[in-house]
Amino acid sequence: MEKQETFKFKKIADMSGQEVYCIARLRIDTFVTEQKITEPELDDQDLTAIQVFLLNEEQNRALAVCRIFKENDQWVLGRVAVVAQTRGQHLGTKMMQQVHQYLRDLGVKQLICHAQMQAKPFYDQLGYQTKGEVFTEAGIDHIMMYYNL
Repeated sequence: MEKQETFKFKKIADMSGQEVYCIARLRIDTFVTEQKITEPELDDQDLTAIQVFLLNEEQNRALAVCRIFKENDQWVLGRVAVVAQTRGQHLGTKMMQQVHQYLRDLGVKQLICHAQMQAKPFYDQLGYQTKGEVFTEAGIDHIMMYYNL
């Protein structure tokens, strides 16, 4: 993938039904089917969060997704997923670079996330820092991480 992927940044109210379906499908495939998380994948936060996503050329499958939202005066990153078939092609890194630029353009100074421990090396290579101790969320070990924009 040599071309520059441009991710979309939209709230659910501004998305087509097909875009919502594609995002939900990738998140369910990743977090429910693959990781066996039994907590609800879609939650009320999705109604106000900015959904970040890249669809395939046919516009019928999400290749990478995440969401960002403001909570208690802090911007939070979550639900980061890349379709299994494209992992290793740096779509996650490209998505995060565009998220960081989007937030910088808004004047945001810091982004936080609850990173799964298995994903910590991904965030480390992007320059995220850890804060606090490992904790369990949805049955999976996580660590609080932050990125200064």
